Amino acid sequence: MLPDNLLLALGELVIVVVFALIAIGTKALDKGGFLASVAVGYAIFLGGGWRWFVIIASFFILGVGFTWYKYEHKKRMGGAQEKGGSRSWPNILANGGLAAIFGLGELAGGGPALAVLYLGAMSAAASDTVATEVGLLNKSPPRLITRLGTVVSPGTSGGVTKLGLAGSLLASFTIGLIAAGLEVPSRLSAALIILSAIGGGVAGSLADSLVGATLQRKGACAVCGASTESLVHCGKPALTKSGYGFIDNNVVNLLATLVGALVALAVAGAFL
Repeated sequence: MLPDNLLLALGELVIVVVFALIAIGTKALDKGGFLASVAVGYAIFLGGGWRWFVIIASFFILGVGFTWYKYEHKKRMGGAQEKGGSRSWPNILANGGLAAIFGLGELAGGGPALAVLYLGAMSAAASDTVATEVGLLNKSPPRLITRLGTVVSPGTSGGVTKLGLAGSLLASFTIGLIAAGLEVPSRLSAALIILSAIGGGVAGSLADSLVGATLQRKGACAVCGASTESLVHCGKPALTKSGYGFIDNNVVNLLATLVGALVALAVAGAFL
């Protein structure tokens, strides 16, 4: 007979794989995203248990749901995610990689601080994703976060809208409410959990916009001349016009989760 802890670990793996299979079946993940999501989800499940996994699963469902909402409309605007919103492995690691590290840290011993960091990272990932997707539906065009008097096209990195900010607040509050119901972190009051999630989520989302406006790579297609953040467009390497070549949207997302984690920890520490 297998030891109980080994059976538990195998059971957790099955849950993660089934969740990922459902996601790939609904085209919310591609094949690379499936493998990355299993790795990230299992690390979190092993370290933080089912409560931590519910939080990242909630983030994923929230993000995909808002991505799919009015997708065709956002596609016509030129701001929709590629491949029908299907997540690839870089996107999974950018939004969940830091959370997986916190999960492994919790497996190694962890402590209350790691749980707060995890909450902040997940809240920032959710806030940024929802802010982007909801912001595309704003009736007026976005404004550049570094120069609020400058109007930019929908989907431009660094662009912010009132609707996007509202989406950021909604997403961070939702993650905080779910975490409070699960008592993650267990040593904090429900009110402080929600406050930490909102602080980390909104800070992470704003940090994403700020880095996107100042440091993120922006380029143009060498063939059609269209603005693009991709390395390749129309089958040819894109020309870099501004920013740093190694800072793409995935790097910006990763930095946003780091900011969210640290701000959530600062908020929780300030009220303890």
